[in-house]
Parts: sequence; C-alpha cells; structure tokens
Amino acid sequence: MSRLGSKMPFEQAVEEIWDGRRIHLSEGTIRQTTYRHGKVAEALIEAEVERLEKEAPAATAKPGKLMVSADGAMVPLVNGEWREVKSVAVGEVAEEWIVKKGEIIVKTKEISYFSRSYRAREFERGALAELHRRGIDNADIVIAVNDGAEWIQSFIDYHCPQAVRIIDFAHTQGYLAQAGKAIWGEETPLFKQWYESACHRLKHKPPQRTVANLRLLQQKVKTDEQAADVDGALFYIQKRKEMMDYAHFRRSGYPIGSGCVESGHKVVAHSRLKGAGMRWAPQHVDPMLSLRNLVCNKRWEEGWQQIVSHHQQQRQKASRQSMPEAEPDVAEPLTFAALEEQGLLPPDEEPKSVAAKEATAKRSSDDHPWRRGFWPTKESWRWN
Repeated sequence: MSRLGSKMPFEQAVEEIWDGRRIHLSEGTIRQTTYRHGKVAEALIEAEVERLEKEAPAATAKPGKLMVSADGAMVPLVNGEWREVKSVAVGEVAEEWIVKKGEIIVKTKEISYFSRSYRAREFERGALAELHRRGIDNADIVIAVNDGAEWIQSFIDYHCPQAVRIIDFAHTQGYLAQAGKAIWGEETPLFKQWYESACHRLKHKPPQRTVANLRLLQQKVKTDEQAADVDGALFYIQKRKEMMDYAHFRRSGYPIGSGCVESGHKVVAHSRLKGAGMRWAPQHVDPMLSLRNLVCNKRWEEGWQQIVSHHQQQRQKASRQSMPEAEPDVAEPLTFAALEEQGLLPPDEEPKSVAAKEATAKRSSDDHPWRRGFWPTKESWRWN
C-alpha cells in the first residue's frame, strides 16, 4: 500500500491492489497507511542526521568527481497557497566518448536525491545524511553546478566549501537573452543573430569577453526599461564571472549544466505531487517526499526494513509501558528446613525404640473388643 501510494494517486492504488491481489481497500486506508509510513521514513532520516552530528563517523564511499546541484520547485497546497520543495541531486561525473559526434561528453551517473519543503537552514542540515552516504568528504573533487540563488550558495558553503562552483550555463543564457530582448525585441533577426553569437562567446571564451560585450550593449540603451534589463544582466554576470569560465570548465571535464536536479524535480516531486487537481496538506508534503526519495534512489527495500524495524520497536516499547509494575520483593516464608539450617530449632528428642513404637501403634490381641464379645461376629445375624 505504501509503495503504490507513493508512486501513484491513491485512487489508482486501490485499483492496482484489487487487480493484483483481489483485495478491496478503501482509498482512505491507503492514504493513511502511506502517510504513517512516510512520517516514519522522515523521522529515520532525522535520527540519522542526529547520529552523524553526534558521532561524526568517516564516510565509506570514495567517489572520484562528485557533482552537487540544488534547486527549488513549487507544489500546491490545499489552502490555495504554494510551497517550495527544495531538492539536491548528487551524482558521479564521468566522461564518455561519443563516436557519432567525435567528441567527449560529460555525463552524471548514479544520481540520488534529497527533497524536503524545509526552510533553507533546516534543509541544509537534513541533507547531511544523503551527502555523507555519497562520500562528499572523500571525493577527489566536488563540482557544484547551480544558479546564483543565495540559499544555494549557502548550502554549498555548509557542506562543501572546497567545491568548484559553476553557474548553470542555461541560467546565464537567460540573462543574456534578457539584455538582448530589451534592445532589439524577442523575434527580431538582429536579436537572434546577437544572441547566438553571445552564447557561443560565453561557452568558448573567457567570461571577460561576455562582460565587455554587455558594456557595448549599454551604449544602445534608449529607455529606462532597457537600461534596467541590460544593467541587471551585466551586474549579475560580472559579480559571478569566476563561476562562468565555461571554456576552462569544459577543458577540465566538468559539467556546466544542472539538468540532473531539474529532472529530479520532475522525477521526485512533479510526478506525484503536481498531478491534475492535486492539493496537499502541509503536514503531508514531507512524508510523501521521504517515500519518493526511497523510490527514486532505488532504496525501497532497505528503507522499508528500517520502517518495519521501527514499528516493531515502538510496539515493544508500548507493550512494556502497558504492563503492570512489578511488585516489590517479599521475603520468603520461614520453613522448618530453613530454621534447622540456621540452628534455630531445639534439638530433637531421643528416638523411641521399635518395640515402643509397635506397642503404641498396635493394641494387644487380648484386649481387642471383638474377643470380649462387644462386636458381633460374622454369623451372629442368622440367630437374631
């Protein structure tokens, strides 16, 4: 029930269980079961984070190049509001030769995710378990490809300040497009020609060339709106130009795009939490995301065993609490054997002789009543 409830709408899960098992369950049963187990999965990650903070064990994984990308996406709530779901994607970077293109392509493999709707500081702390599992401290090099959001840069400062920071190439292209559209318009041939040349320069030349190109574009400004767009793009790129040296990054074999976390939004959150007509209570978002991480990270069996073990421990704890308290210890009752061992009994009297015992136990045959005629004999009834 929990696995199906985390992968598809609850109504569809009811149909799947009926078709596969011929068991009829209500939609509410599957919903409550899924949320209950999701809360346990979330609590287990929190407990693991507390353990890591307390014990600080060394990570066992030893990756080569490790890429870390974080981003946020919005999910709808039942009250009509939207909440940001933050996700971090972690994967190993590898170079692959493409014969048809005749070039080396940088790819990210073995991607895993951590997703929550926490605030930025809580999210930083919660991601510790996943990043420790992937061995971020043991990686030869960490490559952080992200946009320029402040909370994302703070996230990198918290977990891997030594990382090579790269601004997502498509994100920078958006600022170039903003400046070009302000001057020439979106659909004009002049904009398309300028934009294509600017993107090629951004990808293959040092970032200083792009900054110089935008300064030339400032000379074509005629209105305040145009000035605001061009100046905004220039300020953003100039401030982060060290993280936009894409020619150097490509020669070093580093990825320059954060597509893994962008696709992670679709895989983890959108496919389950942003279906048609879906609205979520705030307290149910993170339990569902906890189960979604187990499914998308391909760790369902491992996570499910931990959930089952947690339930068993809780039941045993509740059973012990419901048992009556043990009565205080009561001294054992005194016995003759115990008193005799302690030497508290008086000494035994002299044992009687066998003849004396027989004399007291058996009467003399001469004094027996039947010999004196007190008792009727066996035949006396015939004469009476």
